[in-house]
Amino acid sequence: MLKALIAEIKKMNSAEQHRLKEFFINSLASFSANEPVFQEVKEHKNKDGFTCVHCGSKQVVRFGKYLVKLGSKEVERQRYRCKDCRKTYTDVTLTPLYRTHKSDKWLDFIKCML
Repeated sequence: MLKALIAEIKKMNSAEQHRLKEFFINSLASFSANEPVFQEVKEHKNKDGFTCVHCGSKQVVRFGKYLVKLGSKEVERQRYRCKDCRKTYTDVTLTPLYRTHKSDKWLDFIKCML
C-alpha cells in the first residue's frame, strides 16, 4: 500500500506535491509527540460509530488495550473486537500506520518524500 501511495505522489506535478506536503505538515504539526497521528485517524474512522474493518458490522466492543513504544515512552492504544466475525482490530488496522514501529517519525518521513 505504501508503494502505491508513493507512486501516486510521483505522478503529481511539483505544485500538487508542494500542496500535499504543506497539508501534511499543517495537519500533523499540531499533534503532540506522544500521539502523532493516531488520534486523528481514530476520530476520522469512528466519526459515524465503530464499524468492523473486516466485515463492516456495527456490533463492535472494546477489547482491551495494548502498549506501543513511542521514543522512550509507552502509550496505551485501544483494541476492538467484532461480535459477528470475532476478529480483533485497532484504530490503525488497514491504514498505512498499521504495524508501524516508528510512528513518531511520520512527519519527518513526509517532509523527506516531497
